[in-house]
Amino acid sequence: MEPWIWIVLAIVVLALVILALVGAGKKKRDHQAAVERQNRERAADLRARSQEQNLAAREQKADAEAARAEAEKARIEADRIEQDARRRAEEADRAREEAEAHRREAATLDPDGEHTDQTDRTQSDERSEGSHEGASRRERDLPGQGDSRLDDSLRDERSAAPGRTPDPEDRPRT
Repeated sequence: MEPWIWIVLAIVVLALVILALVGAGKKKRDHQAAVERQNRERAADLRARSQEQNLAAREQKADAEAARAEAEKARIEADRIEQDARRRAEEADRAREEAEAHRREAATLDPDGEHTDQTDRTQSDERSEGSHEGASRRERDLPGQGDSRLDDSLRDERSAAPGRTPDPEDRPRT
């Protein structure tokens, strides 16, 4: 064979090798471009998801702060109600003490008035019940009611020391 055929054949083989290398390089670049495109898309998705999660986290934090503020309002309201309850209890205690002081003062001014008030209350209770049997039973159960010995002892005590009023502690409780 002639040398020129060998030269042409070598040039064709060399051209085919170069074309194969160029084609492989192009495929590699296309593949890398596709991978980069996928990576960018994935990165964009991750950024979007991250942004959504960040917004959700901020929203949850805002909700938590709102709940905390609402709980604080509830605590403040509970404190206010507790203070109001204490104030009312103190007012009730003062009113009770004042009523007790008035009762003691009334007892010192008129020792028989307490006994009379109790009798009046018992009689009005009896009238409201409308039962004569229940009333007589209550009269027996009340200390000092229908018990002539107790009335006599009180009368004797008052007549023994004229002008002296018995101490409230000395009087029998009714």
